[in-house]
Amino acid sequence: MRGGRLSRREALAALSTAGLSATTLRLLGGSAWADSPPDAVGPGGIPLARPNRPVKLPVFQKPIESGLKPEKGGTFNIFNYADYVDKKLLDAFAKKYDVNVQVTTFDSMDQAITRLATKAVRNMDVTNVISNRIAQAVAGKLVQPINKDYIPNLQKNCWPQFMSPFYDVDAQYTIPYTVYTTGIGWRSDKVSEDIPKMENPWSIFWQSEKYKGYVSILDDSREALVAAMLYRGEYDLNTEDPKVIDKALEDLLALTSICNVKVNITGYQTLPEGSCWLAHNWSGNVLSAVLAFMPEGGDPTQIQYWAPPPGKGPIQNDMWAVCAGSKKPVLAHLWLNFLLDEDNAYHNFVDYNGYQPPQNSITPERLVASKLIPENLHTAIMTAKDLGPDSLQEAALTNEGLKLWQSAYARFNGG
Repeated sequence: MRGGRLSRREALAALSTAGLSATTLRLLGGSAWADSPPDAVGPGGIPLARPNRPVKLPVFQKPIESGLKPEKGGTFNIFNYADYVDKKLLDAFAKKYDVNVQVTTFDSMDQAITRLATKAVRNMDVTNVISNRIAQAVAGKLVQPINKDYIPNLQKNCWPQFMSPFYDVDAQYTIPYTVYTTGIGWRSDKVSEDIPKMENPWSIFWQSEKYKGYVSILDDSREALVAAMLYRGEYDLNTEDPKVIDKALEDLLALTSICNVKVNITGYQTLPEGSCWLAHNWSGNVLSAVLAFMPEGGDPTQIQYWAPPPGKGPIQNDMWAVCAGSKKPVLAHLWLNFLLDEDNAYHNFVDYNGYQPPQNSITPERLVASKLIPENLHTAIMTAKDLGPDSLQEAALTNEGLKLWQSAYARFNGG
């Protein structure tokens, strides 16, 4: 199966519980905090990071020393979403360092944090993590600080923002893996509106009566509500105001009668096959549509994508960290460096999962010139300038805020 991103995004979409279990929250030191964004804190008293309010995470142990040799033999354990790294890459790493590579999978970030915290999984060396959960992992002492002497490809190949991201100042714990925007994908042979030129392109979903049965909204508790908020000109993607969230829910519910909206994460497949004409979508899904799922004889120039300009729409990233209990910490650092190798990152992207790594060498111009993607999809490729203190990111919420979002989404998706 090609769609490494299918399992990845299905996992995120499946998240339906309001935060971690009570047991795990106690392990991580979590509790519900007052809804006062500048002062709100999360597990362990760590402030809630925002692009314009960076947070330096506490350090509970020293990084490994420089100059150590990689551990030999045995098994190197990767904790990750299913099908999120090309098996060819896994095999190449195993061969290079003479080690067996074992991938243990999880279905959601909630599950990943819970399983690590309760020691339901043991001896993990590295884990995938997302920006709004890294503070939980640090508070729970589930990950260890990294020694960047072992990871020269971070400085050499990656966007400068990731040398000190807002959620992990000085990159003490993380290296980036993929970046993506959230926007609108559509078929130009079916949708007549010039969506990018609309006064508010998000309004297309609430004007889609003539496309009834061929419209979809992302099956994701944050993204779906955010689309409705952007339709109303609300740009606080991390609001915990019940009135704003309730209005977003009301607008989402209206889509059932307007266009009989479908709720899914399969725009990478439904757009190219023609079963969907207008889709709330991730940039990586649209790229996957032309890189992996375009049917024989299909025309990739008919697939279009619009995302808001920087600071006006969601932009997110996934990352990797070294587990606190790693038995092979040197090899774990080398895995991080291996993923950031220019060729490895490029081929994992274009040959497998379709989600862009934030590498300096990957540009819209390069991908279009190489004919990997048509000119009309250059908008799905991000550049470093898209990230900054004014970028909109779905960041960490207080536990009470998370419950508000999850509850509203459950009411929408439950019909």
